[in-house]
Amino acid sequence: AGMFAFQTPADKLDTASLKTLIDGLGGEVKVLNAEVGKEKYQINAKTDKLNIPVAVELSSSGNYIWLTVFLGAASEKTKYQDLLRQNADLQPTFFYLTSKGNLMAAEAIDNRAVNAAIFKRVMDKLVADVDKSSSVWQTPAAGQ
Repeated sequence: AGMFAFQTPADKLDTASLKTLIDGLGGEVKVLNAEVGKEKYQINAKTDKLNIPVAVELSSSGNYIWLTVFLGAASEKTKYQDLLRQNADLQPTFFYLTSKGNLMAAEAIDNRAVNAAIFKRVMDKLVADVDKSSSVWQTPAAGQ
């Protein structure tokens, strides 16, 4: 019989190992939620034109690591069709609305054998995608 490689729990990050991984990237890590089972962290990323706070959390199943960016409250000026078109160009990064009407950008990492290089590659792509699509998701301030 041949050898089969089965995923072991050691291949999956838990909240403690996820926090260790993001702490190891350097920079300040902010705890957004410390409640057990709902842990959420923030890493502040920067581009030439934007400061982009990236929230990081495990899915409730633990199968995914979610990286999300709050882009502001949706309004009548939100360009929904353009955002949907951007989803096709930027995937697997995508835009979505929360139940509270917040516009978000997100990308998920399959939580298997994730290391710092994989995490940083996905986070850098999300940050670059948010930056290059800013003309689509940024809405003029009131009165403009």
